Amino acid sequence: MRKLNTSKLLIWALLLTMFLGFDSCKKDDDNPTVATTTIEGSYKVTSLTIDPKALGLYSDLIAASKLLFNNTTCLTDITLTFKTGGDATTDSPTTCEAIGVPISTFTGVDATSKWTLVDKKLTVTKGDGTKTEYTVVSNTGGILKLQWQGTLNYPAPSTTVYTYTMELKKQ
Repeated sequence: MRKLNTSKLLIWALLLTMFLGFDSCKKDDDNPTVATTTIEGSYKVTSLTIDPKALGLYSDLIAASKLLFNNTTCLTDITLTFKTGGDATTDSPTTCEAIGVPISTFTGVDATSKWTLVDKKLTVTKGDGTKTEYTVVSNTGGILKLQWQGTLNYPAPSTTVYTYTMELKKQ
């Protein structure tokens, strides 16, 4: 039987500890991004995408709305508000008046909606009882990113199921 040299064993243990210790070190972030557990507040739409492409052409619905609706800024002018107590509302900017499509077609939120948030599942019920379930993809640094599935209701109802992703910036 071979006799272990304790000094060699101690050196190997120290080297192993040193490498493992350095591997776990990282620089502390000066401005950490904090995930929030609530969505209360008012938000502006900063991005709205669809997959697969709407009409086979458009994945960016904000850009598409400018082309289809006479260069309007309607979608980025919308403010969605999630109030404490479960009310959710959207305003009706003047830039949206001429498009002839309800704002809730794009956002799933109308002026009299209700909302609930359980874990990462946000459920919005519009005034007519229609429910949309969103997945909260992220909620950090004042940016709320939501994703949901649905059909495209404009220009004509479609049987294709689309994945929508909407990014909102807290005001």
